Formats: sequence, structure tokens, C-alpha cells
Amino acid sequence: MKLGVVGKGGTGKTTLSALLAKSYAEQGRRVLAVDTDSNPNLAQNLGLDLGVTDEVPVLPRSLAVGLGDGTVTPAGLIAEYGVPTPSEVTILHAMRVSQAGAG
Repeated sequence: MKLGVVGKGGTGKTTLSALLAKSYAEQGRRVLAVDTDSNPNLAQNLGLDLGVTDEVPVLPRSLAVGLGDGTVTPAGLIAEYGVPTPSEVTILHAMRVSQAGAG
């Protein structure tokens, strides 16, 4: 199953996403949460502290927009860029703006 949560800023997308991910994980399902917000906070809502959240690697832009060379498998992608959370949800950061004008 794939589920996307989209909407205007400030409407609770991150909170809803975290609640859904935790709920599925509590049911014993494997859950991969991909945070595509330029200011990613989903990892914190899944139980990672701020220091660890800031160290979650960001997917290379070429992979995030589908321009990879085709040699990366989903399992390899998760192994390299995924970080397990205390909620038993694996988190991926698809983007992060780290400096002004970088977005």
C-alpha cells in the first residue's frame, strides 16, 4: 500500500502522517515514511531527537526526482538513506533546505 498526504502549509500533514505511520507499525506492518518537506520534521514526530533528525541523510536530488542511473534498488536505497525510528518506522528525507537560497 502507498499513501500520500498533501495539502496547504500548517494543516497538520506531518502530524497526520506520523499518526498513520505509527498506527500501521503498531499493527506489525513495515512502514517507510518519506518526508518531502523542505523543513523535515516527520522524524521528530516518529520519536527521533533533534540531533539525530538533523543527521538523517538526504536523498541525492537525482534519486528524488527519478534521474538515477537505474542501479539503485529500493532495498539499497533504504539501507543507505533510511533511518529507523523508535516508532519502528523507517524515515527517508527527500529534501532539506539548509541555507538561504538553496531551495
